[in-house]
Amino acid sequence: MAMAAAKDAKKRAAAAPRPRLVPSLGELQERFQAAVMAGDDAVLDLIPDNSRTTRTVLLGVYRHAYVSRLVDIVGNDHPILARYLGDEVFGAMARGYVKEHPSRNSNARWFSHGLPEFLSSSPVLGSRREVAEIARLERALNDAFDAADAAVLDLARLSAYPPERWGELCLVPHPSAARLDLETNAYAIWRALKEDGEPPAAAELADRERLIVWRNGTMPTVRPLGAEEAMMWDEAAKGVPFSALCELVAIFDAADTAALRAAGYLQTWIGAGMLSAAKLARRRRRRQI
Repeated sequence: MAMAAAKDAKKRAAAAPRPRLVPSLGELQERFQAAVMAGDDAVLDLIPDNSRTTRTVLLGVYRHAYVSRLVDIVGNDHPILARYLGDEVFGAMARGYVKEHPSRNSNARWFSHGLPEFLSSSPVLGSRREVAEIARLERALNDAFDAADAAVLDLARLSAYPPERWGELCLVPHPSAARLDLETNAYAIWRALKEDGEPPAAAELADRERLIVWRNGTMPTVRPLGAEEAMMWDEAAKGVPFSALCELVAIFDAADTAALRAAGYLQTWIGAGMLSAAKLARRRRRRQI
């Protein structure tokens, strides 16, 4: 009898529902993050209904808030683009970006960094090339604001070098400086909206728009460059010494005024805080035979 009773008790214990293991805080956080970011509904088993609504609705509130916050970040980073597209189109685009580019960085500053590439390949907006280029311009301005601090080259520091050695100087761009080439009138659209004006109709350009973006003091700044100045800047950024820059300018246009034009560009760059240093080029040692 005792043995039979023991067997019956063992069977009842085996058949009884086992207590559900309570996940740790870390596991709960991981499941909740997967639910919000990846649409995983497994966490619903751990969320109780309440007297007013269901667990599905409660989770949906968090999901909606998460997406809305990321959409706001995209808008804060691209205010001119948002104004250009309008609330409805921009909102739909931003939600599409959030869906295809889940946040991978704890710093929200970098969340929208891939927006220009997303827009270029978008089946809806990809044919409107000015849209991606406005996004590129705004990204460059954001990057300029966040760029590393560095000394700014001024005429006093430049005058420390004897004039006869200026030809050997290599110019160092400020860390915030970046060049952009645009193939549409995106800059004209951006500037008109920035000044609360009516933007021109989008158009392809016969020749590309050359822009320089940098942080002037604490203010991100952009201005167009002529073809010659852009060429000289691009070569200077590669470390080409000033004498060679003057030679390139002479090839580009009238040789007799090349040095004066090159000096004028240099003075403009220094006055605008676009350079951080000037260094003498290393002289190559002659090989002994």
